[in-house]
Amino acid sequence: MLQRLVDMLSGHGLHAGYATVFGVLVLCGFGLPIPEDIVLVTGGVLAWMASDMEVVTISSMLHHPGLHVMVLFGLGGILVGDSVIFWAGRKLGAHVADIAPLRRIITPARLAEAEKLIRRRGNVVVIIARFLPGLRAPTYFAVGHSKLPYWEFLLFDGAAAAISAPLWVCLGFYFGSNIGEAARHAARFGNYILAAVLVAVAGLGIRWWLKRRGGPGGPPLP
Repeated sequence: MLQRLVDMLSGHGLHAGYATVFGVLVLCGFGLPIPEDIVLVTGGVLAWMASDMEVVTISSMLHHPGLHVMVLFGLGGILVGDSVIFWAGRKLGAHVADIAPLRRIITPARLAEAEKLIRRRGNVVVIIARFLPGLRAPTYFAVGHSKLPYWEFLLFDGAAAAISAPLWVCLGFYFGSNIGEAARHAARFGNYILAAVLVAVAGLGIRWWLKRRGGPGGPPLP
């Protein structure tokens, strides 16, 4: 998929790459089934192709304006796409089951599960869900439905996206001369992030269980 996206966009200039990365990420908020990491890595590869660099160093990445702009467009696309899901939850609420296209993406069972997580852990759920593609859409929909202030959602979602967007774009830029290597490293880093998120979720679950049991994690919950 990564190679096809690069081949499709490589002849249209970096400005077309900015617009495409932003637009596809926004469409992901409407349910477009393309992984965000692939889109962001593609943006990084396109930025590298426009740089005429043969050897990429950390120093050259820090001083390359095209790469910085691509990161900003990627970050903006993520936040707009996530905001679409948030406001859909705010406006549609429990009526999601009446809308056929959304019913397949955000099932009532997933929505109920996400709302339980929000009640237990609040804003932390927004950060964790950003790295869990299967749960992100129903979670953000539920967050909008739960009337969480938009600025608060944007703050926590933006904090998480500020980690993922630069990571994937810079990864694509660094391995731009070898798209296969970029894809392999993207998959590897994705597994690392998923593992870290699962450990964090497990830690929160253990802490909650200890509180319920009245153990060293704190007094029993009412």
